[in-house]
Amino acid sequence: MDYSNLLNRSNLKNARLNSGLSTSYVSKKITSKDVDVVSQWEDGKTVPTWNQLENIAALYQVPFLLFFSEQEIPQHKVIPDYRVGHNIDDSVGVNKLVNLVIRRQHWVEERLKQEGFEKVKLQGSGRNINSPEKLAAHIAKSLNIDLGYIKNENRADAKKRVLEYLISLAERHGIFVGKTISSHNIEVDDMRGMFISNDYAPFIIINRKDARSAQIFSFIHELAHFFRRSDAISNNPDFRDPKGRLAPEEVFCNRVAAELLLPSADLQKNISSYDDIVAISEIYKTSVLATFYRLKELGRIRYVDSAEFEKRAVNETKENLKLKKLEVRKGGSHDNNMRDSNGGLLNRLVSGAYLNNEIGYTEASNILKFSVEKV
Repeated sequence: MDYSNLLNRSNLKNARLNSGLSTSYVSKKITSKDVDVVSQWEDGKTVPTWNQLENIAALYQVPFLLFFSEQEIPQHKVIPDYRVGHNIDDSVGVNKLVNLVIRRQHWVEERLKQEGFEKVKLQGSGRNINSPEKLAAHIAKSLNIDLGYIKNENRADAKKRVLEYLISLAERHGIFVGKTISSHNIEVDDMRGMFISNDYAPFIIINRKDARSAQIFSFIHELAHFFRRSDAISNNPDFRDPKGRLAPEEVFCNRVAAELLLPSADLQKNISSYDDIVAISEIYKTSVLATFYRLKELGRIRYVDSAEFEKRAVNETKENLKLKKLEVRKGGSHDNNMRDSNGGLLNRLVSGAYLNNEIGYTEASNILKFSVEKV
């Protein structure tokens, strides 16, 4: 995905100016090239990589997603709290979703502070864990994820139940989980998942247009971002730099998700047929394509079979996405769609405040985007 059109280059420049740094100084800190790349980024001549944006955000001491916000930073003034949110009526796509989440985060944060809640303790607790296997184990233990339940769930709607199970475990620890809103019209190629940090209201969003098995994988991927507290918009094939390379943090979080959902200890046998891959994907509730790549990574697929199996898995993934699109297009009621998109934790928090007469009907319904009395 080309994310250059999402960059707010004005914020890129003003954040640097407010930090009192020159473009040449930042260029030397960020790259090994003897070129003033920062001025090129600010002028729109070139595009920084995802990793470079993370580095300059840390250098300027501003939230990373500030570079994708429509809220302009005033030059030579105190940088506003990006997570306050602002008017989103004129924004589109991913930007619109980002700003909707941020506005909700601000509301939730204020509510929880007033009620004396503590910061979300698990957020960032895996920041110093640099092994995908160890972080996967840390996530599973922290949230009490039972892989046995996932493997043994075999009802017709098994993947739906597994996703709801995983989300419920996250919500118990103060992680807000929602799905994309249909009106934002965000395609899977633009975004599969998103994590936006906040001390009191960390949000994970997954794309409702994606196949259910892919939503499960994306959710665990975003959980990895949560435990490392690395804000991200993850798409297919995630955010890549101008040369098409996947950002290191995205690669790492993919490996964490793969290890948690498809543990290497469980996959010791070599695969002799495509049906074996399908069978494993059904047991672990992962997509056939993700299962194929995991088995290939572990050396369980013969080289002579690899190309054929991959082609079949890619085609099957495309077909599943088509079916999912048809399912989404069928619609359903606005209330049900918004209830699902908001996520249970946000719905309960807002409706609880309304029922306790702490906020009015209009405020509650505006936050939820549907009548609070239908929660």
